[in-house]
Amino acid sequence: MALPKPRTDITKLLLSTPSHFVGQYENDVFRIVNANENARVNAYTPKADERIYREYIEITVATPEYKKDTIVIPDYSQIGENFCIALSVLFGKRFDSHGLIQQHGWPYVPSVESSHQIYNKNLCFNSVNKRADYQIELSLENIKYIEHVLFEHDGDTADAQSTFWYAGRFYIQAIRIVEESPELAFLSLITAGEILASHFKYPIEELLDENTKQLLEQLKSLGKDGEKLHKKVSSKLMGISEAFCKFIIDCLDSDFFNRTEAKHEFQKLSESDIKQRLKAAYNLRSKYVHAGKLPSSWMAVNYLHDNEEIIHGNPVIEDKDMQKSIKRSPTFIGMERIIRYSLIKFLILTDIIEDDLESYNKTSQATQQSCASA
Repeated sequence: MALPKPRTDITKLLLSTPSHFVGQYENDVFRIVNANENARVNAYTPKADERIYREYIEITVATPEYKKDTIVIPDYSQIGENFCIALSVLFGKRFDSHGLIQQHGWPYVPSVESSHQIYNKNLCFNSVNKRADYQIELSLENIKYIEHVLFEHDGDTADAQSTFWYAGRFYIQAIRIVEESPELAFLSLITAGEILASHFKYPIEELLDENTKQLLEQLKSLGKDGEKLHKKVSSKLMGISEAFCKFIIDCLDSDFFNRTEAKHEFQKLSESDIKQRLKAAYNLRSKYVHAGKLPSSWMAVNYLHDNEEIIHGNPVIEDKDMQKSIKRSPTFIGMERIIRYSLIKFLILTDIIEDDLESYNKTSQATQQSCASA
């Protein structure tokens, strides 16, 4: 009897993560499970807390059958990267896509260049522990909180979904490259925040402080020339940097500042100076884009053994303005926390996902406080 042929209406893909997940999840569209390694064949199987540990995950997705009269054969490999983005934002962990295992009934060889890449397990997005914010248990079953992002394409939220995917690509790029290219990784986080902020059209009154508003009104009262200056200055002040700061500050609620992944209180982000720090971070981005200046090695993460979210001391840099911006800016670790939190808030604010995840966040915060008081 002939063996059954592979199904032509599903696509299988392979992902990996340096973290450790349990469970599985399945709905009418996809199934996600851990892929087992053959311990009898492998010379050495690292433990989850080792720096070379990598866990593999198989995703099976229902996809349209390939019609023979189609000129271009559909390629669904991008689904793997979309899952990586969604999972990384949800759990705050690094995920990598290794491509196809099966498509249109044909077998594929996934790309696994190095099965023993070294990860810095001290970094929260590489560790086996759940994150401080949105403390989602590391179970694949919890992808249910974000599954609508992957396959629900509501016309009312289509634009917001596109914004999320664009921003998410820069977020996941940042946590993938930070150990080798920390400066570019930091700039990727800023770009992710820019993209999210650009989705909202803020009136100028919401972007300016009271002193600036008064100055603009004084300009406007100076006759026709004053009105021209008012329009010109207003358009300049409505730049993306102001929207960037406003959007993120609106996202960072008291729960964010009450928690931290830094080991010491003095190393954590504070609500009192967060706007100043965001402006400094954006200034670093502007220096790179307009002048090609990078913040040297001061955005490196491998020396941050305590998960410091802010920098203490004065960076040794000749450029005093750059020195000031680096000192005032969050570290990469602090900025990563900010952007992940903002990505999740964006999904909730734009109704792409329901607020069940927000309720989960509040529940986790209450549990954490009760444990601390006990």
